[in-house]
Amino acid sequence: MRVDRLLSILLILSNKGLVTGKELADHFEVSLRTIYRDLDKLGEAGIPIASKGGKGGGYYIMENYNLDNLFLDKGEAKTFLSVMNSLDVMFGRNEKFNDIVLKLENAYKKTDSEGDKVNINMSHFSMEKELKEYLYTMSKAIEEDKLLIFYYINRRMEYEKRVVEPIEIEFNNGQWYLTAFCRIRDDYRLFKLVRIKNLKLGTSFEKRQISKEELKKVFDDSYTHNSTLVKLKFTKAIGKQLTEYFHKEDINKIDDGNFIVEASYPNDEGLIKFILGFGKECEVIEPKELRKRTKKYLEMMLGKYLN
Repeated sequence: MRVDRLLSILLILSNKGLVTGKELADHFEVSLRTIYRDLDKLGEAGIPIASKGGKGGGYYIMENYNLDNLFLDKGEAKTFLSVMNSLDVMFGRNEKFNDIVLKLENAYKKTDSEGDKVNINMSHFSMEKELKEYLYTMSKAIEEDKLLIFYYINRRMEYEKRVVEPIEIEFNNGQWYLTAFCRIRDDYRLFKLVRIKNLKLGTSFEKRQISKEELKKVFDDSYTHNSTLVKLKFTKAIGKQLTEYFHKEDINKIDDGNFIVEASYPNDEGLIKFILGFGKECEVIEPKELRKRTKKYLEMMLGKYLN
């Protein structure tokens, strides 16, 4: 039984007052028997849902029992609504999302004088205009099992056309990503949204059956295969900030007060740029080949300023 459907039933009953079982079944595209089981489950949870027979009858939540009696007090509800409204950047044109926000606002009677305590900005400075449209198009493609067609700039700054079967959208480490099966590469890929250009919907496709666990293993295996163990030395000046970039278990303080970090990373130019982002506070210790490449990269950079 899906928790999101149970919550949605509660929101609908709270907002409309009286709803028939058939209306709920049609809305969620399930059988009447499934709706009856859902209502029984809500009753077992202590929600006083009553029914009215005959013409014009239906199900309703008993008087003096509002949504805010369920699991959120007024302060918690205001915080939750602040978060939901901040997520408008992703769901701005999604009718289901907007319906939930409106129902919650109605249930908790939020007033204009009640300021938001939480504000989440999930946009990206270089794509503020495109972000909402891209996320909406991706969401639509996932819901309707449609291909996505776009041009992608890879780490080697190559501009390539991609045709993908979208799976999910993820916000991770301050960046939006699209998980999809790439028909050009014939494999599963993560696409950084800021590198996607000219995004368009394609034709319908038959969705591949792969679990989240299987998908995670695909990416973990790919990461391990293309990664190398890197040993970095950091000065004590930046030591307290290292947990912003590395796992605690990868950080070790040494006798002179400096720090050693050992972790696996894809061995490409992006790694060198990441390392150089720490400036003089970081030194590559191992592997030797990466140390040589970093030195050569620095010499090339310096050469631009010696002429």
